[in-house]
Amino acid sequence: MNVTEKISQRLTEQGADLTPTERRIARLIAEDPELVAFGTSASVGRAAETSAPSVVRFSVKLGFSGFSDLQTQIRHDLSRRISSAYKRAREEEARHDLRAWIDVETLNVSETLSGIDPDDWRRAIALLADPSRRVFILASEQWRGPAIMLRDFLNLVRGRIHMLYGSPFRIASELGYADTRDVLLTMDAQRNESWVVETHKNAREAGLRTISITDGPLNVIAQESEYGFAVARATCGLFDSKTGLMALLNFLLDSVSREMGKEVVDRLARIEKTWSGRGVLD
Repeated sequence: MNVTEKISQRLTEQGADLTPTERRIARLIAEDPELVAFGTSASVGRAAETSAPSVVRFSVKLGFSGFSDLQTQIRHDLSRRISSAYKRAREEEARHDLRAWIDVETLNVSETLSGIDPDDWRRAIALLADPSRRVFILASEQWRGPAIMLRDFLNLVRGRIHMLYGSPFRIASELGYADTRDVLLTMDAQRNESWVVETHKNAREAGLRTISITDGPLNVIAQESEYGFAVARATCGLFDSKTGLMALLNFLLDSVSREMGKEVVDRLARIEKTWSGRGVLD
């Protein structure tokens, strides 16, 4: 998403007077306003290969009182764009408008990934990438398909991934050998399925580490989790979108793989050799 016209105009007006460092910051603001809107002066500085104070000074040069003032303006403008696109998605004509679908699904991905808290993400990934911990995935029926995909790929990457589903007896049996080092990753959106809420509560009370993927911080599961990540689900159709959810899960898989390093490469190479040796792939 390009930066707003108001800020773009300010960047253009200042263009001839910018230093090389300021040009890098300006380019980042123009090309990735979400990073600025939801980041910090330090994270923006790192992305622009400069310092947080330089980002603050550049914000003042653009006519803002500081970085937070620049953030406020960008967030306000982005929210207006998002609101406009989501409002259009609710109109009957949007169901037949490919451009509306593209706008809304693009925003779902942008809103989902830009809403990640970097510190919470890093801590959650450290838990999921620790092979000494078992990971239990708990997903509502509506999100079970993506959850199965996540389970299968995480098992390729690190193993010891368990899916919780079925009767209360089956779920209790699965969790019966879990301990406080293990991790519960719960995926559900409003209106929450009661068995998911109850299972999450029981696992949390048993001392498991908890990570949630929901539709927002007000979700009861998000409120009862150590780390929570929200998924945007707007749609032009009859059913909530899963595009943002899939983008988040793809990023999660890659983050876990990078955290584990060479171990994942070696593991996947062994699996590939097994596939080839047994002729399971054509």
